[in-house]
Amino acid sequence: MRARSGAGQRLVRVTTSLQRRKLGVFPWKSNPAKNPEAPSGTWKLFGKSNSLSKSAEVQKTLSPASSVSNTPHHHKRQGSSASEKQFEDLVASSIALIQHDRPSNLPAKCTEEALRHKAEHARMVEAARRKVEREAAARHARIQESLRLEERLARHAKEWTQNILPDWNNMKNAKRTLELWWSGLPPSIRGKVWQLAIENKLKITHVMYQDLVFQAKQKLHEAKLKRKRLKINKACGCKDDNSDARRSSKDKLQKEEITKKEIKNDKIDIKETESDNTDEKIGCEERLSNRDKFVAKCDTPRLGMSRNLSEQNLKSMNSENERKNKSNPNLVEYNDECSMELIQLDIARTFPHLCIFQPGGPYFDVLHQLLAAYVCYRPDIGYIQGMSFIAAVLILNMEAPQAFICFANLLDGPVLRAAFTRDGAMMQRLWKAYTALLQYNVPAVANAVAPELYLLEWLYTAFAKAMPLDAACRVWDVFLRDGDTFLFNTALGILHLYQEELKEMDFISAAQFLTKLPEDLDPEALFRSISSVSMTLDGMSFEELVSCCQLEQTLDDDVTVRL
Repeated sequence: MRARSGAGQRLVRVTTSLQRRKLGVFPWKSNPAKNPEAPSGTWKLFGKSNSLSKSAEVQKTLSPASSVSNTPHHHKRQGSSASEKQFEDLVASSIALIQHDRPSNLPAKCTEEALRHKAEHARMVEAARRKVEREAAARHARIQESLRLEERLARHAKEWTQNILPDWNNMKNAKRTLELWWSGLPPSIRGKVWQLAIENKLKITHVMYQDLVFQAKQKLHEAKLKRKRLKINKACGCKDDNSDARRSSKDKLQKEEITKKEIKNDKIDIKETESDNTDEKIGCEERLSNRDKFVAKCDTPRLGMSRNLSEQNLKSMNSENERKNKSNPNLVEYNDECSMELIQLDIARTFPHLCIFQPGGPYFDVLHQLLAAYVCYRPDIGYIQGMSFIAAVLILNMEAPQAFICFANLLDGPVLRAAFTRDGAMMQRLWKAYTALLQYNVPAVANAVAPELYLLEWLYTAFAKAMPLDAACRVWDVFLRDGDTFLFNTALGILHLYQEELKEMDFISAAQFLTKLPEDLDPEALFRSISSVSMTLDGMSFEELVSCCQLEQTLDDDVTVRL
């Protein structure tokens, strides 16, 4: 016990003496300001006193204080822009990562490693600086181009307003007018010029449009009532199929069973319609025999079918409905109802990125009323998928009555009328003429991509669905000036512009690419491509090629319509 206590006393005396002399147990952890000579002996244990002095000098040059003093003026925070602050943060992070000294528990960098890291840091800072400068230059170039475009449109709008529009009849075919038209109409006067270019050959008035809208609302209301009656008649028919013998002898029991399955208000409606609409309704027995047909076509689940199938059903009933309507003009046409209900399915998919034509949007009712009014105006055509995009482009540039007038006259053109009325002979001639020009202008694409993949959708929507909206409006400017032929010229120009990309794509990728063109489509590059495409072949224009094409008698109507 005495030996142990003596050893402990000696250890305490040694510790006290070390504290009095202020000598650290680990010299490299001592404060260099208070003990400047301590670092000189730090690495003598390893025989590296010379390298330590050199590395100390290198670490001094790489210290954060020296790097901050050497930082360019535009790296400082005061008065710097957002991009410069972003650049400063990037550089600061690089400094914090590389230029700080290593932790004290690790060996210091050797001279070669420190210099290499310094060079790498300089390269990183330089690369970051060049990247920021490139992005700033590109942003500045876009801003300048946008300003030049706005200034050009302002000058053109002034020239259109002061010189061309007041004297339209004399100036519409002038060389200067055609040049301005090709370069793109200013949005402020686009709607006015479109109205003058389309003209009103059908002599439609605003009062006529309001009457058609009222008629369309009436038919939609009657369609709802009709579906309601058909649901009730379905329940009534199911009961009557099992009680034919009992119905003739026990009328009271029949009424009691019906009232159990019907709502009281709906039952009153059935009694009124059976008494008032004798010309419109057939007998109960005949109605029950045809119940399945009516339910399959007019019941609410029918809206879940694809639009193409519904349109085919619509067209197949035209001949029967025309014969019925001649005898009873007040009869609500089923194809009108079907078309008006199909409109609601398509409106929600019209320019979804704008969020103005969808249910609840500011232009949902306007677009719906315009298309429904056209169904009443042209019941022989009805509503066809793609009309909503054409009508929406017009609504974006003019008021609803003017848009309806332009819409009806535009669809009366030769190409769009043949497409929407399914004129098989005319579509076959147009198809052959386009295929010949495609083979002549872009043979590589003609052999790789079939026109069936893209051309019909381009025609039915006049490129409004496939292109960005600004590029589509530029196409519409010249399309309304030159006529329907420009639609085929634009189709060839698109394929000519993207022919290199299309060569590298497979069948499915090419179809998807042409269905929705890139959002960064440059209108100027597109129109240069359109100008480079030839619309003549063997000295004949496109119209002459269409008229000279021979029809194939082996193609039936269904195949022609599908083309």
